[in-house]
Amino acid sequence: MAPRSSISSVCPECGFRFKVDSKYAGRRARCPREECGTTFQIPAAQEEPHRLSDLDETQRVSGPRIAGSKAKTPVRRAAAPRAEATADDHVDLDARDVSSRRSRSSAGSTRRAVKAKSSPLKALNRDWFLKRWPMLVGISCLLLAGVGLAFAPRGTRTADGRVIPVAEAVVAKPDLFKTQVQPFVQKHCVECHSKEDAEGGIDLTKYENPDTFIKGDARKTWEKVLAMLEIGAMPPPDSPQPEIKDKEAVVAWLNDKLFNLDCNMISDPGRVTIRRLNRAEYNNTVRDLLGVNFQPADDFPSDDVGYGFDNIGDVLSLTPLLMEKYLDAAEKITDQAIPVSSGKPNKQHFDAKALKTNDKFDIADDGFYGLISAGSVYFDYEAKTDGEYTLSVRAKAQQHGNELAKMDLRVDNKIQKSFEVRGNMRANDYDEKLRLTAGTHRIAVAFMNDFWERNKGDRNLYVGHVDVVAPAVAPPQTGFVSTRPGNGKSVHDAAVEVLKPFVTRAFRRPGTDDELSKFVAITEAAVKDGEPFDRAIQYAVQGVLISPSFLFRVETDAKPNDPRAEHVVTDYELASRVSYFVWSSMPDQELFDLASRGELRKPDILEQQVKRMLKDSKSRALADNFAAQWLNLRSLDEFAADTKLFPEFSSQLRDDMRAETLLVFESIVKEDRSILDFLDADFTFINPRLAKLYGLPAPKVDKFEKVSLNVSQRAGVLTHASILTLTSNPDRTSPVKRGKWIMENILGTPPPPPPPNVPDLEETSKARPEASLREALAVHRESPVCASCHTTMDVLGFGFENFNAIGQWRDRDGTHPVDASGTLPSGESFKSAVELVRILKGRQKQFSRTLSEKLLTYALGRGLEYYDRCAVDEVMQRLEGQNHKFSAMILGIVNSRPFQQRRGDGERD
Repeated sequence: MAPRSSISSVCPECGFRFKVDSKYAGRRARCPREECGTTFQIPAAQEEPHRLSDLDETQRVSGPRIAGSKAKTPVRRAAAPRAEATADDHVDLDARDVSSRRSRSSAGSTRRAVKAKSSPLKALNRDWFLKRWPMLVGISCLLLAGVGLAFAPRGTRTADGRVIPVAEAVVAKPDLFKTQVQPFVQKHCVECHSKEDAEGGIDLTKYENPDTFIKGDARKTWEKVLAMLEIGAMPPPDSPQPEIKDKEAVVAWLNDKLFNLDCNMISDPGRVTIRRLNRAEYNNTVRDLLGVNFQPADDFPSDDVGYGFDNIGDVLSLTPLLMEKYLDAAEKITDQAIPVSSGKPNKQHFDAKALKTNDKFDIADDGFYGLISAGSVYFDYEAKTDGEYTLSVRAKAQQHGNELAKMDLRVDNKIQKSFEVRGNMRANDYDEKLRLTAGTHRIAVAFMNDFWERNKGDRNLYVGHVDVVAPAVAPPQTGFVSTRPGNGKSVHDAAVEVLKPFVTRAFRRPGTDDELSKFVAITEAAVKDGEPFDRAIQYAVQGVLISPSFLFRVETDAKPNDPRAEHVVTDYELASRVSYFVWSSMPDQELFDLASRGELRKPDILEQQVKRMLKDSKSRALADNFAAQWLNLRSLDEFAADTKLFPEFSSQLRDDMRAETLLVFESIVKEDRSILDFLDADFTFINPRLAKLYGLPAPKVDKFEKVSLNVSQRAGVLTHASILTLTSNPDRTSPVKRGKWIMENILGTPPPPPPPNVPDLEETSKARPEASLREALAVHRESPVCASCHTTMDVLGFGFENFNAIGQWRDRDGTHPVDASGTLPSGESFKSAVELVRILKGRQKQFSRTLSEKLLTYALGRGLEYYDRCAVDEVMQRLEGQNHKFSAMILGIVNSRPFQQRRGDGERD
């Protein structure tokens, strides 16, 4: 008789095995073991149903394996099933399996008994039986089970006689949503979070069944609720508090509903919107591509920020203004990268507005500088090379007296030529050739013979402009133009030879013949119009620099509109993902070479390359572009301390603060230290200004040196002046800002926006001017609307009250002694910043997850979705297995599914 089509499944948590009908493939089920109850997804139907004889010993004990799966936990030996949960195939499988194990045990005793006395014939029969007893027992069990099944309904019979199909029997568990979650929300949440008046815009009354929790924006809402429950910020302290067991049950249910993902069943690498190079990436790419020594993107509009970073594909738009900037930048870049001589002298024009004077002279309406008494006008000129220059002065004079107005032409305070200015208020050009050495020279025009008679007339000099004509200069050879037409080589062939490797590097992949032909055609057209070959190459390179394939990080999809069409990115695309992640720049030649050979994706080679890149000086981009945004260091530019209260503060000190934190980040990257050093490192980098601020011995020279911290006062970046300053107000500290910063950037639990119509702290302070900041905040928290979040935020901020608004240590705040103690909602207490840092380090899993999520967001260029939790979990497992080394986090991300794969656009079902 043909076996029924069924699916073998195993609980990923406890290892319990069971079978269900194949029609339930892909549906979620709960483990039948009451002590487990884990929810997971039934695997897809197998092509051929397993028979008992098809399973080897390992499979009969540990359950079937899913091909290609990587279970998070080892599958343990299955426990005996509960009788009331058995049904149909489930009973069939477990009965056979248990029976066969018991039969083997009995057979061992039988063999020992028969061996004592048996004839040769009996021994022969015995041997025949022993060889075949498992098969015979199995056949017997199958027959018995078949007889039972023939007369039994397919499913579990309830008390009222109803038969529940096998899959329903498996999930027939107590409805925890109705028995625990809904009552909890109704009792402790809906008073503040319901209907139109819902605080923070969070209405919890509209979620009437578990399925609504994971649809649309609901998931993010409940993730926020879960975070606030876990840190103890909700329910508010002045509200009735739930029993610990009730709260833990709801937290466990939410965790299971939102995050209990079967990563073997979820197959969604996500999709990144095509990304434009942001300003930092553009500057770095042009530097590495063409070797220019300036940053053209500094003149571009600021990049928009999404999910905390400015490299997010969804917000990197291309405006008409930015396109104009790209065109201008392309010209400036090629002028420097491929200098070209026109063969003609270079003329520079200095009009009256460009001239300077140390006298009280003015520019007249006709655009001439009026020298109405003896004096001069001047300008500074940079000569590119030694040689003969021509100076031409446009001047006129108001004549009076018995001689013409006289004008001296001076270079570096030495008279080069004296002229008599002819005519009366008639402009003429006065030229002089002279030799200049390379360098900057001051060129001046002076009025020498002022004359005036009362009631008769005046003699004055007027200077309109000065032109300087420099000799033609041969451009420096940069090596970009590696070959030129001639000696039998055509313009076309020379252009192909120059442009083909350039287009490949600029597009971060081999250029197609069609793409290359367009840029070669630009070169040929320019040469045909009379331009020199190097100038024609300039035009072609400008075309490459404004091409979408250069300005955007393009990744291809065979089925771009099919959200289920998943594929690995190409080796060239992987090289770009890695290089822009670690360097914020294009791949170097070594990465290109590995990509061209199809070797980059090999795990050992990829790991070796990532570690090489982290040690390279270009990895500073991780500090400048990731750390500066993760830690909000860019906000320092907006901070202006009250210099009456803090005279030590200056723009230089502000830059030093930022540099200290970035240097510590760089040190952790380069030395491959633990990411936990961000929290409690006992070292830092200071220069003389920071040493004075921190009360530490100053370095002997004005540069940064690595020093040990006073561990009784400071530990890790949380006690850096940069963080303490950017989380302060100009005139005082802000425990609220400091606590909020920790919740967002260290714990990954950002509080919701403050509700409207809540009085600010200044109003509270005016009402009680004698109160300390701690007392004023206590009054501020009396509002139940504020208390839920401020109970945690304020306490975290109080831990750093020994540091003033610019990060200096203090023992008093005005007339009040500083109290840096506190007790968190979790019950943990501290008396100082260092003790609070220790508590935060104790939450290393929470910090590791926060940092992993932020770094993955930065690496992918998109916000994370719920299915990305599997990738984050894998990163954290690698971290824990490698002592939290920074490289382990980077490698975990680079090897993750969303980093190495992509899919078509659109929402999945």
